[in-house]
Amino acid sequence: MKFSKVVKIALVSVQKDKEGNEMDYKTICQILWELQRETREIRNKSIQYCWEFSNFSSDYKKEYLEYPKPKDVLNYASIDGYVYDKLKENSSLHTNNFSTSTRDAIKKYKNLTKDILSGKCSIPEYKNNQPLDLHNKCIGIDKIKDCYYITLKLLNKKGKEKYDFGSFSIKFKALVKDNSTKTIISRLLNGEYKIGASKLIYNQKKKQWFLNLTYNFESEAKTELDEDKILGVDLGINCPFCASVYGSKKRLMIPKDEIEHFRNTVEVRRKALLKQGPFCGEGRVGHGRNTRNKPAYDIGNKVARFRDTVNHKYSRELVNYAVKNHCGVIQMEDLTGINKDSDKTFLRNWSYYDLQTKIEYKAKEAGIKVKYINPMYTTQRCCKCGHIESDNVKKHQRFACSKCGYTENADYNASQNIAMSDVEEKVAESLKVS
Repeated sequence: MKFSKVVKIALVSVQKDKEGNEMDYKTICQILWELQRETREIRNKSIQYCWEFSNFSSDYKKEYLEYPKPKDVLNYASIDGYVYDKLKENSSLHTNNFSTSTRDAIKKYKNLTKDILSGKCSIPEYKNNQPLDLHNKCIGIDKIKDCYYITLKLLNKKGKEKYDFGSFSIKFKALVKDNSTKTIISRLLNGEYKIGASKLIYNQKKKQWFLNLTYNFESEAKTELDEDKILGVDLGINCPFCASVYGSKKRLMIPKDEIEHFRNTVEVRRKALLKQGPFCGEGRVGHGRNTRNKPAYDIGNKVARFRDTVNHKYSRELVNYAVKNHCGVIQMEDLTGINKDSDKTFLRNWSYYDLQTKIEYKAKEAGIKVKYINPMYTTQRCCKCGHIESDNVKKHQRFACSKCGYTENADYNASQNIAMSDVEEKVAESLKVS
């Protein structure tokens, strides 16, 4: 099974001119901005040609009761070739990147044609922040000592002459700090991963170029996984999650300390910043309440980044646990419609959907199926005798069955119920008895 992922890499230009001198960063940026503008124009003109041909085809159909063939009208087998030849003459973009831009724009229009013609959506338009399209053959990666360098073929012959620095490519140093990105690049260098079509993006806020590098890899389903072995995952009663295999005393339980500490720290900081609003500096005075309190509101971005990082970490740990225990299925609760009255107290201020999504795609990579079940009564049902009663769940994270006397951690008991293959039927049976 083939998978595609994207890693974001910050870049610093190390391009040299004909004399071997390192080029000024502003000069490099100017070239890239011009190519960015050209990419936007190419995409928009591609859409325009598609729109014009659609209108012609509609009129033709009304008159001749059939749609025209591009070969008869344009002298091309498809609109793609016609657009490519119409636009390529004035382009400075490398041929492969140019082709990627036109092809993607045409594909987008074709996918939306019915909705556009019926008035359900407007004609696509590309803005001035349009990324530079990069064909996989236009991306080169090298490692020199402990540094990674990325060479991007961006120009055709006309572009090379126009910008006059003796190269079709621009060379960058990749700013790679985390081990995860280093591992990905290493696997690209040794051929384990393959480079896919990527994007070069300018971050206006950071005044820096970033490469959104797409990489592809094959992942085969692990033959040692047992589809009859289910890992039940209970999310968010008193902690991020508790996972266990039915009948096993072993469990993976993530403590809530890390998240709770972060929540408390952020809340204290937010309140402090709000109190400082009336006494802010001159740069924020006279620009309204939102401007005065902007630092307090911006802290929300920090929270979002923290959630994303933590959810990645927790989902990876969970899937690794499933593989270690040879589970062919991960079973979770369908938490659609969770509200403030839910007993999922931990999840009320947490992106549980994001966590489940990350678990799902990591499980898919490992060849593990993910199933969702109705969460009703999974916290109140005794995993030993099946008795359901709201009083079974006691304070201090304990579960105590009022019928058989079984006591356990409430999260673990719920995960054992979720780990059953036919949990919904068994819950229904237990309700009849109760």
